[in-house]
Amino acid sequence: MKGAALGCYVTSCRRSYHVPCAFEIQDCQWDMENFVMLCPIHKSVKFPSEKSKPRKHIRREMLPKSSPLTTEQLTFWARSSDGPKEWVLCGSALSSEDKYMLVKFADMCGATVCKFWKPNVTHVVATTDVKGACTRTMKVLMAILSGKWILTMDWVKACVAANGPVNEELYEISLDNYGRSGGPKAGRLRTSTNAPKLFDGFEFYLIGDFMPAYKSDLLDLVEKAGGTVIQSEEQLVKQNHSAQGTQPSSLVVYNCDVPQGCMFEEENSILQQRLAEAEDLAKQIGFQTVQHTWILESIAACKLVPFC
Repeated sequence: MKGAALGCYVTSCRRSYHVPCAFEIQDCQWDMENFVMLCPIHKSVKFPSEKSKPRKHIRREMLPKSSPLTTEQLTFWARSSDGPKEWVLCGSALSSEDKYMLVKFADMCGATVCKFWKPNVTHVVATTDVKGACTRTMKVLMAILSGKWILTMDWVKACVAANGPVNEELYEISLDNYGRSGGPKAGRLRTSTNAPKLFDGFEFYLIGDFMPAYKSDLLDLVEKAGGTVIQSEEQLVKQNHSAQGTQPSSLVVYNCDVPQGCMFEEENSILQQRLAEAEDLAKQIGFQTVQHTWILESIAACKLVPFC
């Protein structure tokens, strides 16, 4: 179908649809977690997530009811400026209904939707609670560091209602679920003025028992924020900071999260042991000791918070 961008998940299938049209087809099967679809011919094929765990796709009858896009709406967006077509939208902690709406909105205005964070993302659209706070996710933190918009779903609804782009600033999120505020706007302003990156001049060495995937995310955040990652203790020794006294911008970072499955009575001793190991190493090389949450809190606020 001309202009149809949504293809069947089965790679050999040549059927493609407009997203709104596909949603109207009763036998299409959906995996909204991964933004993929099976056409009626291949509806019995398993999605990737179904091969090792219970089905997570959304059947047609579970999708929210919505009115079809009018010809007038489609025509307006098709002849609008290139702005919407350059949007790359990324959802953060969205419900299935909000994911559906985001995908449908992107198809309407010509934008792109991606599941994971990518450098070309222009808007992160996030769920908020009754206080207007969003969940602190990797996508949100990366968007702050990259100076990208972090918006509520109300922005999408407003664009649909207005049948055109709406000022993002009116829908910008300012608070996260840990109570940090102002980070998204501060991140945009820092980027727009070409200010130094948040961790410029800082060196980080992570010590202790971080989960590999979580440690990788932390290091990605540090590097995105302009920090320097020290990969090994051997590299620390070569730096020879001990002769220069304690360096406030050189940090040994330890994990202050309690291990999963840990007995309550063991929690304090484990955390104290981690702190002692970090302080011992930091003293030897002239570094400052901080908890890993200092990285997250500083990024969420887009400013350096007091060491913890």
